[in-house]
Amino acid sequence: LYAHRDYLDRRGLPQSIAELPGHDLIGVDRNSSLSRAITGALPGIEHGDFALRADNTVVHLAAIRAGFGIGICQTRIAARDSALVQVLPDAFVFGLPLWIVMHEDLRSSARCRTVFNILAADLRYVVNA
Repeated sequence: LYAHRDYLDRRGLPQSIAELPGHDLIGVDRNSSLSRAITGALPGIEHGDFALRADNTVVHLAAIRAGFGIGICQTRIAARDSALVQVLPDAFVFGLPLWIVMHEDLRSSARCRTVFNILAADLRYVVNA
């Protein structure tokens, strides 16, 4: 969870997940397995509690940067903007699994296998870094 420093100056930094419903929350719109996983990771937060709902992470980031409210952002992306502040870092951690796959018909292609192996090695480094 992240918010712009200006938003936190206006509204204050929540000290627990229980305080989040008193804030402007940015979340997903469509009821999906992702939205259910997010609300499941935030006890007491319902889909209707989101002041802004969009299914596009670029929109979420723009809203967070504009000081609209508190939303989910990837840590590495948020780290690029010094005005973004992590909110409740110990109370909310939401990881997504990453799968890299290749159609079985392409496994015998040396070029495809080479690209696949490089991607797998680099992604393993990024995920574990």
